[in-house]
Amino acid sequence: AALRTPQPGQGALALPHRPGEPTPAPTGTQRDLLPLLRVVGQMNTTYVVCEGPDGMYLVDQHAAHERVVYDRLLAQAAGRDAAQVGVQPLLEPVLVELEPHALATLDVHRDDLGRLGLEVEPFGERTAMVRTIPAGFGTLDIPAELRALLDRLEDDARVPQGFGRAVATVACHSSIRAGMPLAMEEMRRLLE
Repeated sequence: AALRTPQPGQGALALPHRPGEPTPAPTGTQRDLLPLLRVVGQMNTTYVVCEGPDGMYLVDQHAAHERVVYDRLLAQAAGRDAAQVGVQPLLEPVLVELEPHALATLDVHRDDLGRLGLEVEPFGERTAMVRTIPAGFGTLDIPAELRALLDRLEDDARVPQGFGRAVATVACHSSIRAGMPLAMEEMRRLLE
């Protein structure tokens, strides 16, 4: 069967059920592109397998959740959806030693990250202090998460510099990852 390659940010591949038929190029919004889908299961703890009116769909669980979190963060920033995206204050601030390039990236994006719930401030020459994190941000190793986020924020060319890039980067780091097993109800809620 022909395989349709997703457009950036789409997160779903449609596999037509009629071999040899060309698949039209996608147009419209995410909601227009995805019909009502029934979750069948999970493949390789990476894809949600669904059945739709046109055949089988594979939904990249990380890309799909990243899009949900991204939209919520934008809505929160616009003051429309503050209740859905929370901020988690830390019981004690976490000190993170950073390389000079990461400190420079933090300096450029600190205000934008603060608007998204990641409150980080300089603490000495090569250290930053994390006071709050966005809900869903990795809490097991905050220093590693912050370093990875700053590296991605510096290098990510998907979104131009500015608030949009901060939103996309925080959304990525606050999303379900590939390799995470999901219950059927979690997969259903993700698709909804």
